[in-house]
Amino acid sequence: MKRKKTSNFSRIIFITLIIASGFYVQSCSKSVSTNAADVDAAEVSVNISVGEPDEERVVVASTKRESVSSEEQVSEVSLADNLTMGVTLTRTEETSAGTAIQSAAVNTNNQLKATATITNKTLHNGVKYRIVVYDAAGNYVQTNDFTYGSASARFSLNAGQDYTFVGYSTNSTSAVPAVSNISKLSTAQLKDISGTLMFFKKSLKLVYGNNNLDLVLQHQFSQITTTVKMDDAMTGAITTLTGMSISPSKSTASLNFSDGSLTYATANTSTGIVFPALTGGLRSITSSPTLLISPNTSTAALTIGSITLDGETKSNIPVPNIKIVPGYRYNLVLNFKTCTQNVTSDVLNWNYERTSWTVGRTTYYGITKDGVNYKNNEVITNTFNAPMANYGFQFDITEFDNAFNMQVNGQYIFGSITNDQVQFQTNTSLGTVRNIEFVDGTEYSTNGIPEVFDMKGTAAAPLLRIVISRNGEVSLLGSKTNGGELVALRLKAGTKFNTVNWNTTGNNTVIISQKVDGKTVIIGTGNGRKMISCKTN
Repeated sequence: MKRKKTSNFSRIIFITLIIASGFYVQSCSKSVSTNAADVDAAEVSVNISVGEPDEERVVVASTKRESVSSEEQVSEVSLADNLTMGVTLTRTEETSAGTAIQSAAVNTNNQLKATATITNKTLHNGVKYRIVVYDAAGNYVQTNDFTYGSASARFSLNAGQDYTFVGYSTNSTSAVPAVSNISKLSTAQLKDISGTLMFFKKSLKLVYGNNNLDLVLQHQFSQITTTVKMDDAMTGAITTLTGMSISPSKSTASLNFSDGSLTYATANTSTGIVFPALTGGLRSITSSPTLLISPNTSTAALTIGSITLDGETKSNIPVPNIKIVPGYRYNLVLNFKTCTQNVTSDVLNWNYERTSWTVGRTTYYGITKDGVNYKNNEVITNTFNAPMANYGFQFDITEFDNAFNMQVNGQYIFGSITNDQVQFQTNTSLGTVRNIEFVDGTEYSTNGIPEVFDMKGTAAAPLLRIVISRNGEVSLLGSKTNGGELVALRLKAGTKFNTVNWNTTGNNTVIISQKVDGKTVIIGTGNGRKMISCKTN
């Protein structure tokens, strides 16, 4: 019996100890939750992107204002009596993709101000960026370097404290520039930056655990992409383009961490605009994006050193009063146009359905034109006269099916005989093969582009345009959609159109020919053209 009592007593003591130890452990857990070391543990996770304003067009001052609305402004600069350079300004509407950072308006000088919305993009993999941290008093705390696309960007700080985070990148995969006077937020600078610069600054109070830092880098300098193009009605091509620059600009700028302001180099300079190499027959060319380090201005000027269009050279062309806002991207479109007038205008209305007829026991297929039967692969023609047309000939086609050739003063623009045709369709039953394509390599009936005979144009927006220049050069343009924009076409396999003799002071005879291939259609208007003063146009 004594053993049993001792055993019970031991069990009671054991249970009591377990309960007591439980209270002790619980007491220790509560003390951990208030431990200062854990309170200070704040993890910062970086989510980085690049905010860029939507592209907009640049306004250029002009001697003539044709139209101004809230959506579009058209300016025109006179270069010669019969040559103008136009600039179209299209305002970009705000979208839900981002937050507007500057509204659009037309000021009292009839100049459209910048409009843009923030759209976030990502950095390219391998681009380096840096985050510098300051405390609530503006004292330097730490620097964190990261590479986009590698390990997640994280670092630790103290919870419950206010910090200012400064992020920046020069879009480089090799390094980020050092900070001058880094010890104080009020004095820290990125000095003498000469390339792309993106910057971000944000204050944030950290909490215990994970904190998300959404870092949206903003471009600090401007970017301009320039397009030089010839009007669709202008003949010839761009054969030289040199010495284009924009001024005044600055070689460098320094960024102040305290307020994000830029301090520009004192001396003015000019920034060259670089274009790709010119190739034969080019009528439009676009520059590489040009970085422009410049304060806010509405008086920047672009200068074209020399340009040769349609065999005529113009030098030192000024494009004044370009408005530049730092941090924005621009498209500057310079459209050259020769002022002309039609001296003749003749309509061609071929629209012949496929038909058949029988001679003896033989059935023939083709068309009937003016009561005469033409078999498939035979040729029909029409003659235009263009006297005193010192700017050549233009033939606008609104409906077409599906080949042609043209003879100018006895010379074919393609091949050497009437049966040689610029062919827009491959038809294996007739042995025809398409030999024309757009300059981007796409073709009718491919790449989502309909067959040419399934589309229609209008007088203002033709389906096809054939142009003979005053120098006898031939160019062909076509649309990829009904009433769409005209795009340059070229012969396939490196074949070129023939150069013909055009008489600028006398009579010219133009013969349109078409090989019958089932339904046969050419509806359009041919115009002999002469140059006139733009002041009377």
